[in-house]
Amino acid sequence: MMITIFITGIIIYIIYSITKPSKSGHKTGASNPYVNSPSEKRREPKPFTISTQTSSTKKPQRDASIIDVTNYSTTISHFESTKKYHKEVPYWRHQYVYSYQEINAATDEQKSFYKIFKTKFLAGEYLDVEGNSNYYFILLFDLLNEFESHKDLTTLTKQLKDLGINYPKTKSYAASFLAKKREASGRSIDSYTFERNNRDFSFFQGNTIDYQTYDWRKRYKTLLKLSSEEEKLLEKVWYQSNNFFNIDYCCRSILKLFIHTIEGLKEQYLQEGTTLESQFLFVADIIAKKNYNYRRGSQNYKYCIENVSNDFHLYLFKYCENAIREYYGHKRKINVETNYTQEIETELNARIISKVKELLPDLLKQIPLPDEATDIELYAQNTNRWKIKFEELSTNYNGNPNEFTESVIALGNLNIRNPSVENIFFEASKFMAKHDKEKSLYLYIYYLYYDLKSETFDNKQLTKTIQKNLFKTEEQLKYFEVIVQEFVNDKDLNKALSSISKVYAVKRKKIKLDEETIQQVQQQHSGTVELLNEYLRDDYSEDTTDTLIEESNDTEIELIVSQEKTEISQSIFLEELSLKPIQTKTLELFAKNNFVIAQSEIEVFAKSNGVFKNQLIDSINDTCYEHLDDLLIEEDDDDYTINTTYYQRILTQ
Repeated sequence: MMITIFITGIIIYIIYSITKPSKSGHKTGASNPYVNSPSEKRREPKPFTISTQTSSTKKPQRDASIIDVTNYSTTISHFESTKKYHKEVPYWRHQYVYSYQEINAATDEQKSFYKIFKTKFLAGEYLDVEGNSNYYFILLFDLLNEFESHKDLTTLTKQLKDLGINYPKTKSYAASFLAKKREASGRSIDSYTFERNNRDFSFFQGNTIDYQTYDWRKRYKTLLKLSSEEEKLLEKVWYQSNNFFNIDYCCRSILKLFIHTIEGLKEQYLQEGTTLESQFLFVADIIAKKNYNYRRGSQNYKYCIENVSNDFHLYLFKYCENAIREYYGHKRKINVETNYTQEIETELNARIISKVKELLPDLLKQIPLPDEATDIELYAQNTNRWKIKFEELSTNYNGNPNEFTESVIALGNLNIRNPSVENIFFEASKFMAKHDKEKSLYLYIYYLYYDLKSETFDNKQLTKTIQKNLFKTEEQLKYFEVIVQEFVNDKDLNKALSSISKVYAVKRKKIKLDEETIQQVQQQHSGTVELLNEYLRDDYSEDTTDTLIEESNDTEIELIVSQEKTEISQSIFLEELSLKPIQTKTLELFAKNNFVIAQSEIEVFAKSNGVFKNQLIDSINDTCYEHLDDLLIEEDDDDYTINTTYYQRILTQ
């Protein structure tokens, strides 16, 4: 017996020696300094505060690794560590999560892991999602949805606190939502008190809450003068944080359209003898049973019905945002696709979406177009948006070059923050080359003005075809080149614009005649002039008559004079073109050579007819331009070519 007691005592002493905490605080390699023994139940650590203020009491021993730089207290928080999942976490490409409804876009594998992830989280076990942030943001909205059922603010606070500790990216968002819930429950407290009670959450340590985000409903209730019923609609949707929605004017328009759409749906359903709620419930029932295989009446079924019905409002809200984007010429759309089966999609479209599509055209007429400030912001966000307005201007061109030019300049002013603004004027210059040469050059100067202000000076050149249309003489081209060079040097826009009109001004040379010299020349050559006149008369008679000399029996000479017969050939080209013979011959020559002739051949042909090559080609293009609104003959390397379509248009039918 004594031996047994002795041995037992030794064992107890050994166990006590092993488990006794060391004087330095905790054993080397201990995973949790706040747990004193393996048998002790784990509890939340109390914050340990270090202060530099003097005190009569004995100071606690300070950790040498902490350096105080101010006289403010510092809190050491303990953060939970996540646990590695025993399998590979299903990859989920990052996306912005706006509600729990986003889980519907997940794959079956992702949904299965999320259920495990949530179950472990509620049990106090936090899995490492390996950077797949969608899982814990879905959980954030899932916890907020569940709060609407249990209404236990203490539970929600603890859940969001644990979420923020273990998945820090959710901190600021969770804080915003929690503050809103506390305010709604009448338990709003100041940030200092909130911080003291939730130090581990660190809501207000280095995280700035965007009050415009979580309190946006109250803000727009005042701005839009919403009724209490209309404000309740906003409670069913979340703030859509994107560049388009963040523009205040666009946000207001989306909210107005969303409210009008819901009201329109209610009226339409009422006329059909049903209600909005019952239609939402009908489709939600199909989703719960067909998509999730939930049994009617089960807890999961009820939870799904409630969430899906609410998320239909968010779906319509996004649908309205896309409608406003389209209405405002903003081509970038947000994703409104669902991951439902074809059967569910059919019911969703038949009972809800098709009716929304019928309502939107008339409802959009009630929404005002963007104001100037909004237009400037939208053009900056979507750098190709100007093409819609430019196409409208060019399509509706009424032949007034001044009006068109002023509209283009106004469009350029709205694109002042658009890095592609110079392209508006370049395209406008090309367009006006067919209608007004002076305005075309005027707009090209504007192109250079904005191009010089951009990061890269592109210095785009008008095509050779357009240049040939704009400048009929070398002198005009050289004069415009001088204007451009001076503008590039001095950047004086007004000076360059005012110089454009001089490009096409008629250059008249003043000639002073010496009357005395003229009279002397006339006297010296008067005889020569008379002799030439005689020759010319003789030549004219020979050219215009055929003379037949016949000898009669009485030896008299009889002159039989007949007028020269003029043969009038029918031209194959349009009469209104009034083509000259040399021009007609040239076009016929093209037709014989399959509408492609070497420039050298044209030069030989032109010289044989006493004209210059360029003069001949330009004369044909000028004659046909009004009818074709384009050049008929164009250069192609060493050849001249004719577009066969244009050629057919100048032929008689």
